[in-house]
Amino acid sequence: MKKKFNPETTESKLNNEAIALLEICENTFHCDLQSKSRKINYVYARMAFSSLLRKRGYGFSKIGSFIDRDHATIIHYEKNLEVYLNTDIVFKNRYGIVKEGFEAICTKNKLKVTANFIEKKDKENYYLSLPHYNKELINHINFLNKQKKDLHLTIEQMQFKIDALNQSENRVKTLIDIVSQRTRIGTEQDVEKKLHIWYNGVYEK
Repeated sequence: MKKKFNPETTESKLNNEAIALLEICENTFHCDLQSKSRKINYVYARMAFSSLLRKRGYGFSKIGSFIDRDHATIIHYEKNLEVYLNTDIVFKNRYGIVKEGFEAICTKNKLKVTANFIEKKDKENYYLSLPHYNKELINHINFLNKQKKDLHLTIEQMQFKIDALNQSENRVKTLIDIVSQRTRIGTEQDVEKKLHIWYNGVYEK
């Protein structure tokens, strides 16, 4: 008969597993699991963390102690996990990445905590090897990154034009102020004609 998993007799090992999983979740979801934030990526990270520790035999209260949540919150995460997995492809993909990384650590007994359990140079190959890997999603991310660069370039060009306009406006600002302040209402056309005549004389050689 298979020996029943007993968290209480392997406290040190379990703590190492939980810490390892916590760091995997934080790196995958780009967040701090102990934060009070209710942003969706924080919620998803805590949900993935709770679910995978439950599969390892942790109790609700024990899981909650790692991320500063009560047992009721952990129960809520467990009840709603499947709903989010079935409705959010991004969460499903990230959950799969966390699950495979954590299972690899548990299987090989690599309980040393590391924030970079996948080397940066191997990340792309790692993602490509996953069965749930979504090429369309990655292509979309690459497309968005390109758009981001294009937008930055457009913003720089627009800022250059704005600076040029401001410089041009500042060059004649004093003249505009004088005309605006000294031109009486109803005499605008007369002033305009006189200015044309005056300017013609100013620049004649």
